[in-house]
Amino acid sequence: MLEIGIILAGTLYGLIIGLAPGIGATTGLIFLFSFISYFDPYNAVMFCMAIVAASTTFDTITSIMLGIPGANSSAATIVNGFPLAVKGRAISTISAAVTTSTINGLIWGGLTFIFLPYYTNIVLYFGIPHLWGLTIFAFTLVIFISKDWKKSAISLMLGILLGLVGVDPNTNVDRFTLGWDYLADGIQLLPLVAGLFAIPELIQRTKNVRVVKEYKQIALGIRYVIQNKLLALQGGVVGAIVGILPGIGGAAADWIAYSIAPKHGVKNVIAIEGANNSQKATSMIPTVLFGIPGAPFAAILIGLFSYINFEVGTIDLLEDIRFFDHMLYGFMAGSVFACIICFSLMSNIIHITRIPYKYYAPLIFSIIVFACVQYTGGWEDYIILFIFSLLGICVKKYNFNAPALLFGFILSERIEALTIQMVALYL
Repeated sequence: MLEIGIILAGTLYGLIIGLAPGIGATTGLIFLFSFISYFDPYNAVMFCMAIVAASTTFDTITSIMLGIPGANSSAATIVNGFPLAVKGRAISTISAAVTTSTINGLIWGGLTFIFLPYYTNIVLYFGIPHLWGLTIFAFTLVIFISKDWKKSAISLMLGILLGLVGVDPNTNVDRFTLGWDYLADGIQLLPLVAGLFAIPELIQRTKNVRVVKEYKQIALGIRYVIQNKLLALQGGVVGAIVGILPGIGGAAADWIAYSIAPKHGVKNVIAIEGANNSQKATSMIPTVLFGIPGAPFAAILIGLFSYINFEVGTIDLLEDIRFFDHMLYGFMAGSVFACIICFSLMSNIIHITRIPYKYYAPLIFSIIVFACVQYTGGWEDYIILFIFSLLGICVKKYNFNAPALLFGFILSERIEALTIQMVALYL
């Protein structure tokens, strides 16, 4: 019973950080350093894995309902998920997303944690050139998700340029900051995403959300997944492959899944969310076997595990079957509990769709602004949100590719680091 309580507590904690815009598993795990030492070490592992599984499921709700990401890895869900919610299909879309993410989480979680000690040789085949090539391949896919590939290419390059704002890793000198010290740490993701996706929708949206009976939408979402089961499994495979590649992260998996799936409607959401949880599971392969984080959240897990005396990447840990068992139990049970809680919360979510748009639009706008100005809390936060809101309006008006811009921004640091390593090693 103690173990079940710990997993449930991790799931509820994952609910909180998943629903909070822009936090996600990475930031949520950082908070654990203040109290994780009070846990039994193995129970702490189980607690952490439940958080990872649950927060990945719950951040979908924020992305679909508000048009702002619960985490980086749920940003792609906004593209089609939020417009569907605006049209009155929020519950069916969330139902479909939770169903596909849970199924893929259980499939790939089982395949990962049960056989984790046998995966040693897989990651060894991927060096710097392979990771660089995969990232370039992902860029290529994103460019051609639009009929106008030229505008997609421009959007991608603009995103990369925005991602380079900050400090030059070679010289440690500010670049592209225009002398504005606020940009020394780079452009924050949340105001960029809100400006590109949420604000333009709020401005242009005028109709009330159409109400559909809750139970019908839940059943419809599950039926969507059954009807598109191959698409859901395809997303899971994409997420699983990206997950085993060190450092790529969930954002790349979601955007690749987005680019090779149907581009509109709930089918696209099903593919994206299929990649979400599977990537979280398989990213633990390089993390545990070699001490190389498979995603940003995994880097925090390495620190947490070390804090409770589990040194990843060591022979002693690979021989600790109890450690792997607790990872398995935490992730799998956390996925199931998260699914149950999500469906239980549908009756609360449906109330949002009954409120006339003119009444809840200011509330959504307030939540967006509040989330986006937490970086410093000063006037600069408001200015940067305003700038990217104008950019988002222009992107939408002139049919540029907002997902490509966001994708370039998220992976700009990764492609720069890999390019520098490629040049140093081979030129």
